[in-house]
Amino acid sequence: MTPLLLFLLLDPQITNGPVNGALIHHSGHTLALYQDPTGKAEKLLLTHLRRDVVLSTNAPELIHPAQTDPPPVLFHDYANQSTKVLPAPLPGRTVAEPDTIDFHGLPIKVLDTPGYTRAAVSYLFTLEGKRIAATGDLIYGDGQLLDLYSLQDAIPETKEDGYHGYGARAGQLISSLRKIAAAHPDLLIPARGPIIQNPQAAIDKLISRLRAVFASHYSIDALRWYRGDDKLKLQAARILGNQPVNWMPMAETKDPPAWIKVINNTRVILSSSGAAFVIDCGNRRILDQVKQSCPRVEGIWITHYHDDHTNFAQTAAEELNAPIHAAVELRGILEHPSAWHMPCLTSNAILRVETAPEGSTTRWHEFQFSYFYFPGQTLYHDALLIKKDNGESVLFVGDSFTPSGIDDYCLLNRNFTAPEPGFDDCLRLIQRLKPDWLINQHVNPMFHFSVSQLDTMRANLAARKPLLAALFPFDDPNYGIDEQWARLTPYNSEARPGDHIELKAVILNHSPVAHRFRVTPHVPAGWTAPPSVEAVIAPRQTAELAIPITVGPPTTAPITADVAFDKWDFRRWLEARIVEAQH
Repeated sequence: MTPLLLFLLLDPQITNGPVNGALIHHSGHTLALYQDPTGKAEKLLLTHLRRDVVLSTNAPELIHPAQTDPPPVLFHDYANQSTKVLPAPLPGRTVAEPDTIDFHGLPIKVLDTPGYTRAAVSYLFTLEGKRIAATGDLIYGDGQLLDLYSLQDAIPETKEDGYHGYGARAGQLISSLRKIAAAHPDLLIPARGPIIQNPQAAIDKLISRLRAVFASHYSIDALRWYRGDDKLKLQAARILGNQPVNWMPMAETKDPPAWIKVINNTRVILSSSGAAFVIDCGNRRILDQVKQSCPRVEGIWITHYHDDHTNFAQTAAEELNAPIHAAVELRGILEHPSAWHMPCLTSNAILRVETAPEGSTTRWHEFQFSYFYFPGQTLYHDALLIKKDNGESVLFVGDSFTPSGIDDYCLLNRNFTAPEPGFDDCLRLIQRLKPDWLINQHVNPMFHFSVSQLDTMRANLAARKPLLAALFPFDDPNYGIDEQWARLTPYNSEARPGDHIELKAVILNHSPVAHRFRVTPHVPAGWTAPPSVEAVIAPRQTAELAIPITVGPPTTAPITADVAFDKWDFRRWLEARIVEAQH
């Protein structure tokens, strides 16, 4: 029989299928790529094992790479991988380079192509004189990528952890793309998106676009202050090659005044009256030092939700008999951390957060406090401006800036591009307030950005947005840097069989236009949930869609949900965990 490539779910002009499917008919036998809705294929080949891509496994023989992505961690997560992992290992045959699959005389070469996931492969074969590569999510369309956050990872060669590894697998992804290019395929069949008819041009575009984004990132990267130029040059070279980085000059620095006490990453404001005001409290040792040196603490301010700033905040409130304050945007994640899945969450909820209205001021002894939302290092972040009666002023910026730039190296922290809340808002606030000094909780000297440095960072962010827009196929680039534009809350719930609980799908429409979003939940057999829920969401607005669920056995189970809008249909994109109640 003449070899024939038959596309079941994909026409080159149609890109809105959830996952592509291709059947290869050869010598009277059928093989499927990605999925086989007909159920007639002898073999099903998967390139990678993300939950949102593995839609069916109904083939006599399943072939796939090894499963290496770790399961999600709820609290104290510093690896910061995408949570879209399979709940259980897949059966079947695992393959890796240099394996070759013999399909009735048709050799299919396996290439290791990590990047979008840690252990991904591509399949290379020839039909009717055309070399074809099935590349998974390694590339989308004409030189694009579905997102950057899936590339967040550790960098072993520089001993960098996953939290600080901004899109770290971009280097591997570029190497994988070059490996594909070296095979000289005539077309690429991706897992999602259109068939790529000009692979060499598309690969060149994607590498160029990635390098442009990373050059922008590294030039104002806060990590340079912590790690030094030599280490940052090594990290940048993995993606940029010999291309130099246009580093922004370091900010001016100065030791803090006597009325600011430094205790690890906590700062204490000391009044001449003997009273103290604490900013963040992350561990027992810090709290003990505060208690020893500051007998009268009258309040605690939380800069952001990360565990090294909040682990002992509630304990401090109780032992110091002091109220906890924060911007209203932080209240939910501080009081109910288990409802979220974010990097570096603490399991220690703060029982009551007293919120300060945006821009409001209060008098505290010889100081004036002003409170601001400050969506910098994370979306759930604020800032505190303190002016002393003698004219000194400092702005406590949490972890959002260092003297070398902005702290956006963890893509899971939710750092948006304008006009949505993000670093540009923080820089505009600094320009407006004109504080004498900025204080980062981890940086011992205070620092001051010049007018030129503030302008440089704002210009960088403005120029980065179109770079990101060119990299992703969405109508707004924030979808490509925000894994949680769609999420389920509470992320972690307790229940017993027969209980009625309500999850909410929280959808942030990053688009500049309104869209209708549809969420389709998946629950275990014996549980009940609505077939789907949907809503029209205005541009750049958030909506919550209620999903009532009746719990059945087994009580402990993962819940997933599809989310669809416009031309996009993402399967099992959202997740939550239900565990059996102990009381």
